Amino acid sequence: MAFEPDVIQAICDYMNNDPMESNLTIVQGITGDRSVAKVDLVSFDEDGADFRAFATDGATREVRIPWQRRISERPEVRQQLFALLDQATDAFGKA
Repeated sequence: MAFEPDVIQAICDYMNNDPMESNLTIVQGITGDRSVAKVDLVSFDEDGADFRAFATDGATREVRIPWQRRISERPEVRQQLFALLDQATDAFGKA
């Protein structure tokens, strides 16, 4: 089941206005790329999340991070984003 565009947009808007900068933590922690200065969640589907990462040198790149498992319902998006955040936070602790 594909997520409706309004659901994707609402979740992306919420994540992109997160004062805790969870997107940045997720991408830096999971990819190990500390040159990233800003990250936007641009989309997601049943298999993962798509981020746009902005580096300190002005470069922009797309980053695809898979979920821990395939999802099909809106509440699962939140669960998987928190799982990615936990994974990223753990990676920072090991760095």
